[in-house]
Amino acid sequence: MNSSHDLDTWRLFFLVVNLGSITKAAETTKQEPSAISRKINKLEKDLGTDLFIKEGRQLKLNSAGHLAFSRMRRIVLDARSLLDDLSNSKEQPQKLISIAAPIGISEKILPLIMTEYLKIAPETRFSCRAMSYVELFSTETFQGYDIVLSMSPLTSATTTSMLLGGIKHVLMASTEFITSLKTPLTHPSQLNQYPLFSFYSRNRERSIYLRDSVETYHLNLDACCRFNHPGAIKTAVMSNNGIGVYCPYYFYTDEIENKLIEQVLPNWRLPLQPVYLNKKLLQRDHVNNFIDWFCERFISFKGVLSPLSNGFWMSDFNGAVVNL
Repeated sequence: MNSSHDLDTWRLFFLVVNLGSITKAAETTKQEPSAISRKINKLEKDLGTDLFIKEGRQLKLNSAGHLAFSRMRRIVLDARSLLDDLSNSKEQPQKLISIAAPIGISEKILPLIMTEYLKIAPETRFSCRAMSYVELFSTETFQGYDIVLSMSPLTSATTTSMLLGGIKHVLMASTEFITSLKTPLTHPSQLNQYPLFSFYSRNRERSIYLRDSVETYHLNLDACCRFNHPGAIKTAVMSNNGIGVYCPYYFYTDEIENKLIEQVLPNWRLPLQPVYLNKKLLQRDHVNNFIDWFCERFISFKGVLSPLSNGFWMSDFNGAVVNL
């Protein structure tokens, strides 16, 4: 068997890395050091490259080792999570619903929706995984999940996608920052004069379009800080030191209500961010029941528009939509 396909061998590799030596790993696992050495040597042989540099009795990762550690660690952790979910599903075959979703939705919307649904169906159990937008681009995401929320449809022979709604994105700044401006902000061309906080997403966030009632403006965004989490942008905005760009409106409703944060250039609109609900074609009844309830509840959040809404939609921008 090729040891590079063996998750137990990779777990042993991680243990050696964390402890710094084969001897310590042998003591922890109650194995002979020679047995662990053989497994690590076979792993390196099957991979066709060394993973460690020996410095005395210490083992340190080389460049290939660092790559293997960073990339395989996620895979092994995901596999362990999947096995745990499968184990739970055996114990409660009619209760568990596993969901993968973007980080912001997982933090702000899903916890409310799931806890509300528990009042309706208290026997339900949820498992929710927050993922980056890049992770959600892959159809492989479906492994281990009943429902996947993504920014683009994920379809295959065994899955289906539906457009769930659109997330309203806005420009945000703290009330303190806005009142400190010597010159009022009236047009997007002024934005790059100030510190901007935006999303990090393969450089596509550098070019965005804004529209008012008569004009579409193309902004070449010069963000001083870029993050892959809307919560990080919000923290930067709350520091009173700049403007958040592409801020999901639902993430700021409490602060807007308490007048801690204000919308910048409120007459200018950013493209909506589409959200798709992806599911397997054959689902258990309790999953389908939750999906039916979820679809109605999702579009009730402030800043989330239904595909049937009379408000503006992605087509307003003639294809100039930035998918973050």
